[in-house]
Amino acid sequence: MSDHDHSHSHGPNDPSHSHGPGPDDHAHSHSHGPGDAPVPTPEAPMEDSSTQALSDALKSSFLVVRVVMAGLIVLFFASGIFTVGPQEVAIKLLFGASTGKGEAALLKPGLHWSFPFPINEIVKIPKDQVHTVISSAGWYPVTPQQELAGQEPPAGATLNPAADGYTLTADGNIMHVKATLRYRISDPEAYVFQFAAVSNLVQNALNNALHHASGQFTVDKATRQDIAGFKGKLMTRVQALVTAQNLGIEFDPRGCDVVAIPPRQVKAAFDAVLEAENDKRKAVNTAEGDANTTRTKAEAEADAIRNAGRADATRIVQSAKADADYFLARLPEFTSNPQLFRDRRLTETMAAVLGNAQEKYFIVERTDGTPRELRILLNREPLKPAAPKQP
Repeated sequence: MSDHDHSHSHGPNDPSHSHGPGPDDHAHSHSHGPGDAPVPTPEAPMEDSSTQALSDALKSSFLVVRVVMAGLIVLFFASGIFTVGPQEVAIKLLFGASTGKGEAALLKPGLHWSFPFPINEIVKIPKDQVHTVISSAGWYPVTPQQELAGQEPPAGATLNPAADGYTLTADGNIMHVKATLRYRISDPEAYVFQFAAVSNLVQNALNNALHHASGQFTVDKATRQDIAGFKGKLMTRVQALVTAQNLGIEFDPRGCDVVAIPPRQVKAAFDAVLEAENDKRKAVNTAEGDANTTRTKAEAEADAIRNAGRADATRIVQSAKADADYFLARLPEFTSNPQLFRDRRLTETMAAVLGNAQEKYFIVERTDGTPRELRILLNREPLKPAAPKQP
């Protein structure tokens, strides 16, 4: 053992009990007898306090580490809490794969929890939100500033095919067409997982439908005469393309807004045609109004003539029927004595004819049947007396 670990015991008479300082005196502990207490060295208390301080420091450090670790765990799990909005649904992915199929894979609006990324990944889909797509073909370029201000860019002298969009019509003309389509997501899984950008596909379908519908209408019908038919043909084409590609969308009830106009460079010519058609329409309407008036008047006159004819026919028929009834009633009398019947009828007729005559002459027929000559002497009209002459 070293000198630091030795203890020396001396008797009471040991001459070495008391000696001067030597080189090893600082490492020895001396015992003087059974009744004497040991004298401690000054290094022992310093070692115990430093060890205790180190132990306390380690305990404090471990406590802080445990608290930090617990906080990190709580934060880790709390970071998985998320909210699905009122117009949204969400799909939870586990290492990139959906955790369900169909409606079971959709998380409804509300509060939900999942493991943080990369274990779980949340894809939110605005299912009930109305999405808007505007066609990119068939219209001339307009800057956002001009569109917000409601301004039109200058038309220029001629149409520039490199910059100005247009469509070909069935009569070989060209026109500008712009369509705005609104839709909602009906199949979130197809919308998210089958296509990278469904809105681009919808826009392509809309552009295709613009050219398809334009090729089946003349410029006059598409821009003025049959706007509703042109829009219906366009929507039918878009619906067919969307259904064939299974894009997982449905059209909004407001449908699609379509604007079709002739080229701006020939707007004056189209306006002149429109004005001429308006004049023609006015003239036709005026002529139709006059024709209706004349027809109504003629129909009224025809009705009056027909009614008068019917009334006369009814009167004549009734009169003839009355005469027939009268003659039928007199037929037995005539059959029994025709001469007497004729004389009576003649007397009745003469009485009716001569009832208002002032002078009556009755000439009897001669027995031989020759006519009699009747001469009436008419006096000359008397002369009026001349007026006396004035003196």
